[in-house]
Amino acid sequence: MRIGFVELVLLLFIASLTVGPNVALFVDRWLRRAQRTSAAAARRKAQLEAQAAIEREALLTRFRVASNVFALLLLAALAYGLLLRPIETPPKAYTVPDVRQDTGAARTELSADSKDGWKLGDYLGVDCVRTQDGLVYAAAYDGASMKKRKSDLVRTDGGHDAAILSVEGELTGFAFDGNGDLWLTVVTPTGGTLCRARHDSWGTSVEPVVTQLDGAPLGALSAVEAGPDGKVYFAAAAETGVKNGLESALRTELLAHTGTGWVYVYDPADRSVQRVLGGIAGASGLALSEDGRTLYVSDLGSRCVWAVDADARELTAGGKNCKSFLSGLPGYPGALALDEDGILYVSYRWARSNWLEKNADRTLLRSIALRAGENMQQKLFGLSADAPCAEAVDTADGSWERTFTGREMDGCTAVCPAGSKVYFGAAGSASLLSARV
Repeated sequence: MRIGFVELVLLLFIASLTVGPNVALFVDRWLRRAQRTSAAAARRKAQLEAQAAIEREALLTRFRVASNVFALLLLAALAYGLLLRPIETPPKAYTVPDVRQDTGAARTELSADSKDGWKLGDYLGVDCVRTQDGLVYAAAYDGASMKKRKSDLVRTDGGHDAAILSVEGELTGFAFDGNGDLWLTVVTPTGGTLCRARHDSWGTSVEPVVTQLDGAPLGALSAVEAGPDGKVYFAAAAETGVKNGLESALRTELLAHTGTGWVYVYDPADRSVQRVLGGIAGASGLALSEDGRTLYVSDLGSRCVWAVDADARELTAGGKNCKSFLSGLPGYPGALALDEDGILYVSYRWARSNWLEKNADRTLLRSIALRAGENMQQKLFGLSADAPCAEAVDTADGSWERTFTGREMDGCTAVCPAGSKVYFGAAGSASLLSARV
């Protein structure tokens, strides 16, 4: 039986009337149930999100509190470290020395040719340079920390180098006496020592001669000179520790200006030690006239060079019988050297610091600098290329002969005239610089 179009339409219409309401009711119930399920899920989700938000806020609150506490602790630690932490050398207020006018001396630039210099090898720095019998000697050290520092006395004849003597610690100065013996100033973390190496035992033994004075360590020994009468003069930069080496000790005294530096004399004949000159704000260099009568002393913080009678005892810098031979220098004087013509060479550890001298009467800022650490302190001082690293003056009449410039460096640590050349040691460098004169 075939169903026509009209019958099909009627069947569908009847089915829609009988089944449609039930289907619609079923769909309606299913949608309502789904809505109720979705609403419950939404409520549970909202509750979970609210709980998570509460927990997240509580965690953030605890984190903010912990961060604030940590920041306050860091601030307190920083305040203690920079303002309250005890320091070995509390700074003292001082009067800034004058700055002299330009001398008009001839300017000589340090050579840029590496052939004119002297590469010592794998060392970290040079503290002293001298000549003897046509040979050049340099005190070079290795080891970044004082606990690991070792030093060699290196000799060259212009072609070959050789380490002829080694010591534990930093070899800060050396001098030859009339008998050919070698006198050394050595610093270690425990203090300074005046030593002697006899001419027949170089490279085998170094004899400690003076290790303390009145029961106290000698401190930062910086230079030594041997007189024609056999007496040995040596300088202690200041009554400060040497746990970080001579450079650090000099920088500390420059910032603190304690004026506790001394120059001593040792007499091998009776093994006695006497004080020559005190009250020095950083005794950083010595030179003795050829006749042994006049002793020149670098005063780092006072930017001057004192000249005293070598036979004098218990003098005070700037006091009776102690006159300033050079004053108002453009930098902080360090190593000294005299040539056979009586020309005194004055090296400058660092150029004059405007910040330091502006705060000469402000001990708080300088105490902060003293507590700030080595890296920060090193940034306060240096030598620019146009600043003099050394000058030469005639001791006979006080006339300025020459000014040496032309190389930027962290500091000039040594100076030594040698014939037609002058050698210079640069802080943090194992190569000697030179200039032709």
